[in-house]
Amino acid sequence: MHRKPLLEATALAAAARRVIVLEDLVDHANVGAIFRCAAALGVDAVILSPRCADPLYRRAVKVSMGAVFAVPYARLANWHDGLDGLRAAGFRLLALTPDQTAVPIGTAVAGERPALMLGTEGDGLSSRWLHAADQAVCIPMHPAARAAGVDSLNVVAAAAIACQMLMGADQ
Repeated sequence: MHRKPLLEATALAAAARRVIVLEDLVDHANVGAIFRCAAALGVDAVILSPRCADPLYRRAVKVSMGAVFAVPYARLANWHDGLDGLRAAGFRLLALTPDQTAVPIGTAVAGERPALMLGTEGDGLSSRWLHAADQAVCIPMHPAARAAGVDSLNVVAAAAIACQMLMGADQ
């Protein structure tokens, strides 16, 4: 099989209303599961940073249950200023972070065209992308969980919750 050339991220963004942006996720299973969430919750496209895992890798395809073939995706050509094209296309960049001082996701104003930014496993979004976002948002952790040292969810669980809260309201 030969891969078709991917659309440029700006071209894909122009045709989308709701997108997920993945920065440097390296686990193919996580990438596949996020594509599955995107398909289930009505996300129009997934934008990948240059170093993000390949959604067509066999593990990603399997975990996604084929959603990687149904949800359009593109890879940013340049990590350094790749978000500028999304903003120019009218997207509101929402950086998901475990920082509990960020705006709770349930109260965030996603706007007409939300772009949910998710960072790599462990470290989360880079400081560059966090600062480039229009707003940092968090999923509030229960006080007992925080007291027990649980400060966040894994990236797939967080993606599912965030997509439902930000993007699934009109379904």
